[in-house]
Amino acid sequence: MRVLHLTTEFPWPATSGGPVRTLSQLRIIASLPEVESVTLLSVTETDVPASDVRALEAAVPKLRVVPPVFHPIHLFDFKRRVPRVVALRLLGVPYLAGKWDSRELRRTLRRELVAGPVDVVYVDHLGMARYLPDIQAERPFCRTVLDQHNVESDFFKQFAAEKTGPKRLIARAEHAAARQFEERALREFGAVVAISSEDAKHFKALGGVDAHVVPVVMTFERKARPHPGRPHFCYVGSLRWKPNVLGLDWFCQEVWPLVRRRVPDATFEIAGVGLKPDASGRLPVPEAWRGPGIETVGFLEELEPLYARSIGMLAPITGGSGVRLKLLEGFRAGMPVVTTPDGAFGLPLEDGKEALIASDPAGFAERVERVAKDEALRDRVREGGYAFLEAHHSLAVAQRVMRAALGIR
Repeated sequence: MRVLHLTTEFPWPATSGGPVRTLSQLRIIASLPEVESVTLLSVTETDVPASDVRALEAAVPKLRVVPPVFHPIHLFDFKRRVPRVVALRLLGVPYLAGKWDSRELRRTLRRELVAGPVDVVYVDHLGMARYLPDIQAERPFCRTVLDQHNVESDFFKQFAAEKTGPKRLIARAEHAAARQFEERALREFGAVVAISSEDAKHFKALGGVDAHVVPVVMTFERKARPHPGRPHFCYVGSLRWKPNVLGLDWFCQEVWPLVRRRVPDATFEIAGVGLKPDASGRLPVPEAWRGPGIETVGFLEELEPLYARSIGMLAPITGGSGVRLKLLEGFRAGMPVVTTPDGAFGLPLEDGKEALIASDPAGFAERVERVAKDEALRDRVREGGYAFLEAHHSLAVAQRVMRAALGIR
């Protein structure tokens, strides 16, 4: 079997949830003995060094990487692209699909489809379903698989609920268009992959399809985390994704002052992609994240030193859907995690077992204090995280479901 994998972002290095999921899926597909080769097509808004392409190919057996196609990912950083997306929207193409429309990617995709045999086209992210007509035109009999990382149309529904006036009307219209596009895509693909059982239920209700729930594979080695010497906490995630931004705003403004009253010497370090330094090298840190003991460091090449100097990971998340891969990464790193119910969404987690979970500021601050002061709790939650990964995110479980999604008998 030969698989062509089409995705929205070059997934190396995997420094945020989307690329982590994509890299996991590539490794699962390549691990199947029935798969002969995997070809990756992706887009990028920054230059990808040849060394990164080679590193990705070395990390995933059987993988051939087509040089990533330049395409703006954060549209309003490339304002010259906005008129094209607006024009497509006037023609009925929802924003979540129009933002990924690229003539160059379309040419590259069609060239790869006719260059050699292709048995399965694996479309990663709903927006890339924009290219399904091109796939069907060149390879009408190949199997198509849609992997949705989130319930995409729900983001516009959540956005509309927060707005008033014209912005609410626009958001409602976009939600309707996105939902219609999502429903049609679910029905037109040969198979659908979901990241969680909750998302699978949504896809069933929306498109009448039975999605294959393929977990992210998290290999790990158990490690004991020595006390870093001070109550230092960390955050890792995309610093532009709205549920993360809203969660950090809430935490820094409403929860952190309560934490500092309980643990006066507590400190908090915010790391992740998405903030671009200005000409002087300073990060544009949101005002809401400025406070005593809080430092925003942005992108870090290596996360292990951050984990080593931290006593726990904080994951305050508001809204969104899918699975919060930062929680799984925290489990793999042996970090006790404190999160919100939205952060735990899609994962069968129990407060106090695999993570600490609270929805209100006082409850969240109380759990942060417990992590800072209770060594037995830290050890218990760390082991709970490892046990969760063993039970739900092993390679064997993922391979079984992926075989079904790819149509392997």
